[in-house]
Amino acid sequence: SVLCLSCILHIISPLIDLIALGAQDVQTVSQVSVQERRSIVIPCWYNRAYVNNVKYLSFGDHWTFSKYIEFSDGREKHETVSVSDNKSTSIVSINMRNIQQSQSGTYWCAIDGPRAHIQNGFSIAGLYVQDQMLAGFEGGSVTVACYYHLPRKTGIKWCKLAGNCVLEPGGLLDGASVELRNSNGVVSVSVSRLKKENTGWYWCSVRELQMPVHITVSTREETSARTPETTSSQPPVSARDAKLDIVFSSDCRYQSLSICFSLFGSCENAIVELFLCSSRKWEHKNKYLM
Repeated sequence: SVLCLSCILHIISPLIDLIALGAQDVQTVSQVSVQERRSIVIPCWYNRAYVNNVKYLSFGDHWTFSKYIEFSDGREKHETVSVSDNKSTSIVSINMRNIQQSQSGTYWCAIDGPRAHIQNGFSIAGLYVQDQMLAGFEGGSVTVACYYHLPRKTGIKWCKLAGNCVLEPGGLLDGASVELRNSNGVVSVSVSRLKKENTGWYWCSVRELQMPVHITVSTREETSARTPETTSSQPPVSARDAKLDIVFSSDCRYQSLSICFSLFGSCENAIVELFLCSSRKWEHKNKYLM
């Protein structure tokens, strides 16, 4: 009976750890867009308790059986995907370049741990911006144009990753003034009165769709003349360009990314990962621990 109890504890201990860790230990956007053959950067925030853990991206409909794509230590040396860990900001950046139709599927942003793996998801859908990386001066402004394809124009907001949100028509976010304008499938986000502490990852949100944008705020002394005071994302070259579509869903512990490819439509399928799927995956991944 002692041996049996030991076996049971060995199986359920990762689940107990996951309950204690909670879903808030990894946060990211839930739905984003990218055109085929283009690139996208997905930020994943994590709790600083895991600053020294290896982070990774995996691929598969279910995290339990997902395939490793790349690690933050670069061990897989993937040609078009990189995972970089900025330990000073607790942000993991997933850089996916030259995205193709064959890459459609479900992805997982996760933290490797001695007794548990923590995941969060990001997904591509009918919302996109032309430029994810914007720059501005202290006291200046930046403008983001978010394009979407949805029948209803509701749930429009601007949020900081792992922070607060501002709803339409606008307000203050970390001391910066935010103005939201919605017209003809485009949400224009103007962020003014910028301060250096406003540097970081944000997302534009329309209903359940989200698109991450990074803003870098510099002083004029730090920045050369080539950086304009106001930087705007430009409209796409062609509305007929194909895009990768993804739908996101989650429960209280897991979030998943499901990508599909289409020219104009959006995905209808979503993946809901059950909480009890963690045990077998944990045993399989222990061999990758540092």
